[in-house]
Amino acid sequence: ADVFSISMDKGAVVLTVNDMKVQSKNTQYNDGHNHYIVASVSPNRYHLLVDEADTTSQQRDEKDISLPTPRKFYFGGSPNGPPQDNFTGCISNAYFSRTDRDVEVEDFQKYQEKVQVSLYGCPVETPPIALTHKHGKNASKAKGKQKKRLGKHKTQSSHSVTETKGIETEDTEVVSQCALPGRPRSVRNAYLFGGTANSRQEFKHIPKQFNQKSELTFRLKTQSSHGMIFYISDEEEDNFVTLFLSDGRLHFVFNVGPEKLTIKSQEKYNDGLWHTVICVRDANRGKIIIDGLRLYEDSLPTTDSVWRVEAPLYLGGVAPERAMKNVEINSVYSFHGCLGDLKLNSRSVNSPSQTFSVTPCFEGPTESGTYISSEGGYVILAESFHSGVKFELVIEVRPRSNSGILLHVQNVNGEYLNMHMKEGQVVVKVKFGNKDFSTNVVPKQNLCDGQWHRIAVIRDGNVLQLDVDSEINHVVGPLNKKLVNLKEPVFVGGVPDALLAPSLTTRNSFTGCIRNFVIDRLPVSFSKASLVSGAVSVNTCPSS
Repeated sequence: ADVFSISMDKGAVVLTVNDMKVQSKNTQYNDGHNHYIVASVSPNRYHLLVDEADTTSQQRDEKDISLPTPRKFYFGGSPNGPPQDNFTGCISNAYFSRTDRDVEVEDFQKYQEKVQVSLYGCPVETPPIALTHKHGKNASKAKGKQKKRLGKHKTQSSHSVTETKGIETEDTEVVSQCALPGRPRSVRNAYLFGGTANSRQEFKHIPKQFNQKSELTFRLKTQSSHGMIFYISDEEEDNFVTLFLSDGRLHFVFNVGPEKLTIKSQEKYNDGLWHTVICVRDANRGKIIIDGLRLYEDSLPTTDSVWRVEAPLYLGGVAPERAMKNVEINSVYSFHGCLGDLKLNSRSVNSPSQTFSVTPCFEGPTESGTYISSEGGYVILAESFHSGVKFELVIEVRPRSNSGILLHVQNVNGEYLNMHMKEGQVVVKVKFGNKDFSTNVVPKQNLCDGQWHRIAVIRDGNVLQLDVDSEINHVVGPLNKKLVNLKEPVFVGGVPDALLAPSLTTRNSFTGCIRNFVIDRLPVSFSKASLVSGAVSVNTCPSS
């Protein structure tokens, strides 16, 4: 039978293609640390790369002209194998890169078959003892690395809270040498949704009594006429409860047996003002209370059906292809606006298990652009990058920190192009084959002065040029005529730590605003990104 698999065997990583096996040199990858794996098949070889350094390959037989064509891809295990062969641990940032199409970022929530899998975050505690070495020294190292989070770096901060017109605002200033504060002024316990179709927070834990009686309380501010506010259901989406906007009105909908109960407001609430909303589902009865003044309620005949939903609770939007069974198409995507002070059955809920394109709710003026918050995040573009002999990248930035990753492109052979800021200077590092080279520009004008700055990277043959405003520098690298010209994923603003080579010392996310990103004179749309992960606001930048 046709086989293409990546597995672990006694601590080693193994690539299997039909009857051929390629195994990593290191046999201690069951250490509880994050590891990055690239498995590739080219016309002349099978190649396995783990953590940038452990590389193994095997020549491909010229007679072997066919590749396996599996009907399905399975992650973590296979229904055809014994349960003890299934993987135990965490998997993330999976993507397929092929010569005939754009990069495909895997969204595990779209998978129809899920068996004993949690999609709502990986534990950051010390791994179970069976996953780590028995030696205390190695166990302590595993614990330290597990607590490392993308984009989070130590800063000193001052924290104050003020109250304006009944709304608490948070003014947390990260001490830096920048003209703009590291964290813009924002509303306390409130978050900005929208910018991408599936902007959302996901909550793994819901109250035990939620299936008996469901009560959600929150504050809402929006100018959207349509959009999802919250949604939770069972796996088949037969049982569900949701609130969404349609033509500016709030629609509270849930099922009672096979029937749907819809309660909608008479007034429109997309006026850009804050409103307090309480939604209650109690068996066959429902009600929605707005600002303590308006009460809308209704009921359906009781049934004997058991009503049960399960995590996650989606807030602000839903995962791709969810809710379409129960919500009108114009309202199934994320609303644009702010939501805060969420309570489930009268208990405050503050810590989502996953966040996609959500930032604090800004106070003050905003403008067009993509903002990456100090909490960290990144964007994987829908457009792929052709690492050819000639290319040009242009980007405008307005930083709120002197250091951070701006862009990272990497192919299956571990070759990469990385652009980052380090203590105010802009650095481009390139690895082609076994050769590393770099260039940097120290701007005359501080990039953290609160103004927009233009950065361009131009490659022409073996010459790499870096432009920062009016300053230019270049480096002459090795001429690599065999440079693989694949469609590669483009990470903007940050990158998962396991993907970065040890030699790349700047590993935290960029903090600030990005706009006017152009690859080979073609504008890039962040709204159509393959993935927006973390505290990233697409199309809305705080300007103060």
